[in-house]
Amino acid sequence: MNTKNIGFGIAGVLLAVVAIWVLVISSYEEDLGTENVFIAYDLNNNLTNDRDEPLIELSFSDAKENLEWSKISISIDNGTEKMDCSKGEYTTNNIGERKVVPKLKSDGVTFNVVVDATSEEEFTYVDLDNLAETDNVSFDMRFSKTDIYLSENITGTIVEDMEFEELSEVPEQNFTENSDEKLDWYDYNFVAHRVEVEDKIYVINVEERFYKIKFISYYNEDDEERYVSFLIGALNDTAFPALSNSELVSPAKCIIAEGGSDGIFWEIDEAIMIYENDFDICSAPCTIKITVTYEGVSVKGTQEIEIE
Repeated sequence: MNTKNIGFGIAGVLLAVVAIWVLVISSYEEDLGTENVFIAYDLNNNLTNDRDEPLIELSFSDAKENLEWSKISISIDNGTEKMDCSKGEYTTNNIGERKVVPKLKSDGVTFNVVVDATSEEEFTYVDLDNLAETDNVSFDMRFSKTDIYLSENITGTIVEDMEFEELSEVPEQNFTENSDEKLDWYDYNFVAHRVEVEDKIYVINVEERFYKIKFISYYNEDDEERYVSFLIGALNDTAFPALSNSELVSPAKCIIAEGGSDGIFWEIDEAIMIYENDFDICSAPCTIKITVTYEGVSVKGTQEIEIE
């Protein structure tokens, strides 16, 4: 057999393998978002200067799953201002570029936090009570690349096989997670060369204040790595200082009212309503742009609607 032909054959196989690998990496998509499609309807037949009018009804024109409210964000834009809507009293302020950026979800009690963990030499230290960067003494968690550690005197436990929204009480189990070892929060996909978040919830004890944390992604909106995002909410009667921090939150200008009986999910067959909340969003016919995201990914549906 001609050794030259053998060499060409091996080279061809290697090129094919490399091409397939590159294709896998370039076409990789995280298992986030939903295939549900929403549709919007005008709720108002007679706009006035009142500041509490119903504006829009949202429901699903095509749905395959109930959506957890802690992972949903709904915002509207009246052409003058973009407003995040909430089931609670507050929504998030824009705090600009920081190494720890919290954003309140539409359930009004859960934050999505993005931590810049890009530094090779230094950790980013996070204060969980206030969802802010802090120093290397008063921190609760520290982040660098995929390495995440709890602080001393902070303990945690893992809850599996439960949705984030459904966990409302501190589990009766041992808090064995501590500062001795980094958190085991991800798997590495060697084929796609990606960090993939494990489907589990951490419950963290910060001096008898209990928080639930679910990691969402290792990548930001531009698919840059080392930007760790996670959901965080308080458990039991824990007062969450971040929810009363005027630098982080302010009264929501649009309120979400549910039509279903389950406050945990936006259900497949449920219609929800968007109301003004002591703010005149539309007093005359106007165009409202609608943005809905789930797990940080845009949900397909009605992009804008005429309110008359």
